[in-house]
Amino acid sequence: MSKERAQRRAEERAKKHAPKTRSAESSETERRAARTSGAKSGRVRTAREQRTRRRMTVVAVLWVVANAMIWLLTDTWNARWLGLTITTILVPVIVWLVWDPEGRVDL
Repeated sequence: MSKERAQRRAEERAKKHAPKTRSAESSETERRAARTSGAKSGRVRTAREQRTRRRMTVVAVLWVVANAMIWLLTDTWNARWLGLTITTILVPVIVWLVWDPEGRVDL
């Protein structure tokens, strides 16, 4: 009798700790609802990917702004090429040094 009880308890524990799965019909209704509501079914970006994307956007915008200023403030092509080269190197370095989206460093 105790073997049966032990086996029953083991089955209950296994059932309790088994991964939860959705039924096929509930997932089908969710898919159908997502399709009809017009929601995108794309992949969700991780926090790291979002930070990287934001950082690259900041680098691109700052690079364009810096080069526009150089273009407007200089007259010779040599100065413009030099400015393009310097901003291409310095803008990503400056953003990398200053960027701290989580506020991990108190300056």
